Amino acid sequence: MFRSKLTMHTSYDRKDNYEPASVTALAISKDNKTIYVGDSRGRVFSWVCIENPGKTRADHWVKDDSTEQCRSCHVKFSFSERKHHCRDCGGLYCNQCTKYEIDIPKLNINKPVRVCQQCFSHNSKADLSLNSSNHSPI
Repeated sequence: MFRSKLTMHTSYDRKDNYEPASVTALAISKDNKTIYVGDSRGRVFSWVCIENPGKTRADHWVKDDSTEQCRSCHVKFSFSERKHHCRDCGGLYCNQCTKYEIDIPKLNINKPVRVCQQCFSHNSKADLSLNSSNHSPI
């Protein structure tokens, strides 16, 4: 699983990878349960080996302290402009840029959850053939 997640973030050939980057750093936590990956765009990703999948924070989310601005509109995060994770790609966005909700079957999420506009559009296009009606803005 780790290999497929790492390949997703580094692959320049994948159409679903909107911001590919080369891995520049790897680290493993002292308890050997978390792997940290840094890339050439300055992002840090972490993957956690968990006993109960789906019961904790998503393992593909960007760390909160890895950025100070929205990935999409670049508004600076502050006390009043909170960070929100897209549940699909794991990126950090402002409230306005994560105002969409969709199910994410590939992550075994079968109820509408917060996503960014890019993931909403990408997944909506993929679901057009299914004629799904569960995609809507928050």
